Amino acid sequence: MSDLVTLAEAKLHLRVIHDDEDTAIAMMIAAASDAVRDVASGWDGEGETPARIKLAVLTRVGVMFDQRDSLEPGKGELPMLTPLRALEV
Repeated sequence: MSDLVTLAEAKLHLRVIHDDEDTAIAMMIAAASDAVRDVASGWDGEGETPARIKLAVLTRVGVMFDQRDSLEPGKGELPMLTPLRALEV
């Protein structure tokens, strides 16, 4: 599966202008994209990525980037993703 945001979008969000951390940021994008897909299971992944999905990924990347020593989930993306979550009963 492809990432939900580009490296350029993430770097703009993070305000990173150098290329030194591109590999680390790309890994964060991949992990955040997977995490967002897990929560937003009600979104079929078709068409253009909704803004709330992109923002959720960028929020998660921002948390990972700023708190690299912490694996605690970010608090910002859950309210955006909860409406898209398909609950299994």
